[in-house]
Amino acid sequence: VVFSWCSVKNTSKQVPPIYSIIPHPQELVKNPNFFLLNNQTSIYSDSTLKKSTKQLIKLIKKEYDISLNHSTSIKKENCIILANSNNKKNDYYELNISEKLITINASSEVGYFYASQTIFQLLDHNNLNKSQNFKLPALKINDWSKFKHRGMLLDCCRHFFSVSTIKKYLRLMSYYKMNILHWHLTEDQGWRIAIDKYPNLITKGAYRNENNKIYGDYYSKSEMKEVVEYAKSLNINIIPEIELPGHSQAAIAAYPHLSCTGETYEVANDWGVFKEIYCAGNDSVFTFLEDVLNEVIEIFPYEYIHIGGDEAPKYRWENCKKCQKRIKQNNLKDEHELQSYFIKRISKFLKSKGKSIIGWDEILEGGLAKNAIVQSWRGTKGGIEAAKSGNKAIMSPTSHAYFDYSIKTTDLEKVYSFRPIPNELNKNERKLIIGGECNVWTEHINNEEELDSKVFPRLLAMAEVLWTNENESDFEGFKKRLQNHYPILKIKEVDYGIEVLPCKIDVERKNEKLNIKLIKGSNELELKYKWGNTTNYIKYSEDSVIENNSGELFVQTFKNGNKYGDIISQPFKFHKAVAKT
Repeated sequence: VVFSWCSVKNTSKQVPPIYSIIPHPQELVKNPNFFLLNNQTSIYSDSTLKKSTKQLIKLIKKEYDISLNHSTSIKKENCIILANSNNKKNDYYELNISEKLITINASSEVGYFYASQTIFQLLDHNNLNKSQNFKLPALKINDWSKFKHRGMLLDCCRHFFSVSTIKKYLRLMSYYKMNILHWHLTEDQGWRIAIDKYPNLITKGAYRNENNKIYGDYYSKSEMKEVVEYAKSLNINIIPEIELPGHSQAAIAAYPHLSCTGETYEVANDWGVFKEIYCAGNDSVFTFLEDVLNEVIEIFPYEYIHIGGDEAPKYRWENCKKCQKRIKQNNLKDEHELQSYFIKRISKFLKSKGKSIIGWDEILEGGLAKNAIVQSWRGTKGGIEAAKSGNKAIMSPTSHAYFDYSIKTTDLEKVYSFRPIPNELNKNERKLIIGGECNVWTEHINNEEELDSKVFPRLLAMAEVLWTNENESDFEGFKKRLQNHYPILKIKEVDYGIEVLPCKIDVERKNEKLNIKLIKGSNELELKYKWGNTTNYIKYSEDSVIENNSGELFVQTFKNGNKYGDIISQPFKFHKAVAKT
């Protein structure tokens, strides 16, 4: 796409503009000039855009303490103009910034909101030292998302996170144009959502004995409604996950009659897959779940409810008279078809309430419910199977999208290489892949600082994959833009982690000698090492020869003069036979 541009005088040559937008716009043309945003700037729109205009005025006042003046006519300079676009894409926007005017054309309120997030990134990049005049670099952007579903799963069951943390993450997600929070609320290790009809779910199911201490908490209905409204203001929809039939030991601990045995169980206090699941042969289980889902629907207005469906061992069902009777009565082949019966029954109930289900790819086993959306986590196979059967799919394979995995397993470049649409799908099947999610399971994430270090900066890579990169990839360009986001993340109180494993300690056998080598994770990193308890680190280069000592070798990585990642170490014990034949 080629844009024509009127030449204007550059008055700010001494400070080059920064255009480090993430996710990168679909079309961007730069110009080395600036628009100056200040309290004299006016804003104009016609009567059809009152809501979007008020929202932009409110956001700029809140973020930058600038009071835009609402104008009844278009000004020739120092003015923001909002206009309608005929583009049919819901989140489409055009942003034109010149030395005198800012023009925003969008197809919906969502488009204006995303235009504002692009403006805010430009303001933050170019005004780290804030003044009365905020600089905005001149440019032309045409932008829209490649995928409808751009999500993040946050597990608040294994470890609980406060409403303030949830809101922080919603703000950060909207800043990077993510639009779905998949909120994991029920598990073996804790039930986190208040249900009026079943108070034991929170009095007993929300707490577990962990290292002889009681751990747990829950969200009240008012807190969840508050979060939903806050997310709505940021154009984010929340999908609650109510796990069934497995991962349900916390509910069973609260109400033992929901299990196959009826015995008393405790809320799980370790990790893994547990055999205590909802009894599929007991109608009171379905009554319970329908009651729970009725209250869930009152809180969460979005059209989807996630019902889990993963990791449901069949041992209890195989040995339960009621479950075996259900199999026989419904002419089911086995326990896998019994799970399909379970899922389809819940799906039918939710459909009667105007809702559709999402489930992990195990819901394919025994037969898939019509209109169910499959979230493919065990690779991409589940998503491919769903699309080929005519069902929609969300891609979040462990290979690229599990942010609880260490940086050694899934580094920034690995996330950025993710392509949600498998090559095996034809043109029509490709349309059924509605997007992807990054999943953050919290078995080993105890607090907000650890959460930040796991999610960032990898969330930014996923955001760009789902907004921009359906096919093409420019990791080096992304990485360069990312460096300008670290100061902003710091201001936003994000304790972000690292991009890549900083260093590996390697050994090389050569001529019956052992050479110790340090391998940098990235070219811009610097390495220093020391042996044992010696106080001084020695700078390492590729030409360095590390003396072979018995003891422990410690390596610290540095980036831009600052420590990068944790110290890594390796013990060595040298003797005459080392490296010899």
